[in-house]
Amino acid sequence: MSKRSGRRLAIAALFALTVSLVTAPMAKAEFGDPMRGQSLFVTKGCVQCHAVRGAGGRIGPDLGRTAVKGSFFELSAAMWNHSFVMDEKMKEFRLVRPTFKEDELADLLAFIFFLNYFDEPGDPRIGKVLFSEKHCIQCHSLGREGGSTGPRLDQLPRGTSPLRIAQDLWNHGPAMVPAIRRMGLDVPKFEGSEIIDLFAYLRSHGQRQVARDFRSAGDPGNGKRLFVTKGCSRCHAVFGKGPDIGPDLGRSEMRGSVTQLAGRMWNHWSAMSEAMGALGMAPPTFKNEELADVFSYLFITRYEGRAGDMERGRAAYQQKGCASCHGPSGEGIVGPPLKGATGGEPKERIAQRMWNHASQMRNHMGPRQIPWPRFEPDELAALLAFLADGWKTSPASSPGRGTP
Repeated sequence: MSKRSGRRLAIAALFALTVSLVTAPMAKAEFGDPMRGQSLFVTKGCVQCHAVRGAGGRIGPDLGRTAVKGSFFELSAAMWNHSFVMDEKMKEFRLVRPTFKEDELADLLAFIFFLNYFDEPGDPRIGKVLFSEKHCIQCHSLGREGGSTGPRLDQLPRGTSPLRIAQDLWNHGPAMVPAIRRMGLDVPKFEGSEIIDLFAYLRSHGQRQVARDFRSAGDPGNGKRLFVTKGCSRCHAVFGKGPDIGPDLGRSEMRGSVTQLAGRMWNHWSAMSEAMGALGMAPPTFKNEELADVFSYLFITRYEGRAGDMERGRAAYQQKGCASCHGPSGEGIVGPPLKGATGGEPKERIAQRMWNHASQMRNHMGPRQIPWPRFEPDELAALLAFLADGWKTSPASSPGRGTP
């Protein structure tokens, strides 16, 4: 296969991964546009070094399978921390370091973040084993095999979304869980990609009819409303806003595809049902795209992350060596002045400025023996908060000084 043909296949595969976002309300939310980010991933040359689930280059890690799947700050920190190594690799392979304008970096990061939202293809062969191991076969039948206590599972349209199946599984929890326990069996739980493989097996035996369209991307605005009306907000906080009966869904682990997250939600069905019973609540049920909407809301909230502490960012500005080049008050010394450039700008634009100037920064820092600054995600969040708004206020450690 020629390089040109291989690149065309890579581009086609990348497009297929995100095409369902074209009409999704997610793309209109207040963050980057994943569809534009997909195009930038190709045009900026990222695809020459990085693959997405096997499609693309092999120089850098596969960004569809890498462990960095968290908030904007986690993605930005990872990209910044690897900037030095990336520069060396790009020089080695004679590649041009990309720069970004307008909202391009935000779009690119949104694309990378939402790659984790969609499922990889499941393995029906593994799913067949799981159908027996999870005891599904004792109540449900596929073809000539299985029990008759529950409904047949070979009546599903083959095009049914995995998340739709997960939603049906959740809705039948009140009937299924007591029935499973009466049989003396353990309620099945799903780890890793097991639920995706199981659903792939079910879909492979489904009817050859077109399933009703299911917007797997979801509507985060409606999801936020449902989070309240379905009672989720009575038990779960999101980044500290709400009760602490259940885990904080802003801070808890949100890695994995949307169907994997639905599997984790199912794993907690029994505990959640008992907690809801104690509060006099019935377990919520979902229809149409409601479960997808709730997950899209949680994903976007997770992407935005926890706002950085401005005073911690002020300290990081000094400790990481930023003040050595840009001045203690952002007035500029070796590097350009920042006070008038970053003040009031959104975090995405400031991170983009940092990336675009990284090569120049490196050239100035080397002779001055200033080490390349590395950031933990919360450190970067704090620094970006300071660069956006910290110039307006005096240091908290200096009482009596007024605001300039």
